Amino acid sequence: MCAREYLTFDDSWAGYLRWSHRLPPAPPPVTPRRISGIAEIIDDFDAVILDNFGVLSLGPPVIPEGPAAYECIRKAGVAVRVVSNDGSKNIAAMCESHRTRGYMFDESEIFAGVSLLESMLENGGDGFWAAIGLDPRLIPQGGHDIRAWPGNNVNVDEASGLLLLDCDDFWRKDFAPILDSFKRHPRPVIVGNPDLTAPYTDAMSLEPGFLAHQLADEAGIEPVFLGKPFAPVYELAMRDLAHIPPERVLCVGDTLHTDVLGGRARGMKALLVETGFTRGKDPLRLAEESGIWPDFIAPSI
Repeated sequence: MCAREYLTFDDSWAGYLRWSHRLPPAPPPVTPRRISGIAEIIDDFDAVILDNFGVLSLGPPVIPEGPAAYECIRKAGVAVRVVSNDGSKNIAAMCESHRTRGYMFDESEIFAGVSLLESMLENGGDGFWAAIGLDPRLIPQGGHDIRAWPGNNVNVDEASGLLLLDCDDFWRKDFAPILDSFKRHPRPVIVGNPDLTAPYTDAMSLEPGFLAHQLADEAGIEPVFLGKPFAPVYELAMRDLAHIPPERVLCVGDTLHTDVLGGRARGMKALLVETGFTRGKDPLRLAEESGIWPDFIAPSI
């Protein structure tokens, strides 16, 4: 893992609460049912949407219960979609990462906010986009001018917009020139990863969503968020499964403000697992505080 900045749970949770006005409205509350894992309820569903970080893995390490749960889902014959907020890789690289952990997903089953990037750039203006956390493999076809920032000869004041994709080797203090530039000259901001943080084995990382909300507060710019909990990534993932009623789709995640909110806002059911963002916390207290309630809670997938 590259060097990166970490956040405390309290900082991340405070951010999710403070910036919830930029997220979809919370659905009506439900009373969560505690279960042992997805095997207990898999027969009630025709499709499963899985998060990655905090559900299947914690960065490189696989979550121990993950492979058995994966086999259970496959044996049940339900449709599977992985919907990730990872803004650092293309789909082929995500698929390969999963395969190294024993999850034999097909590329057609994996979706991310960055999958929507090309369509968003088509609506942009002339000039180049400055991109934080750019993997060259993510540059869409079509002649888009995307330049990594910070980088040699990349003047952010001359950029027509900003792409926030990943925070590997990037720290909040490094964001000051962006804040200054966009306060003086507001321009479009597209966020490939709306997460504020991501759970690793023993820490939580700074993610682009945190920077995006800070920029929105200070520069008065409303970013375009491409991933969970926003609707477009779910529409993309489910476009070939539109025949399945939303209530027969189970979204599995570790974060109330992304996985649970995103799924329930679309009428789907949500399973919150305690292996990622909420590990060591009381999920019922967090649900009460946020107003975002999962249908199910399990110690792991």
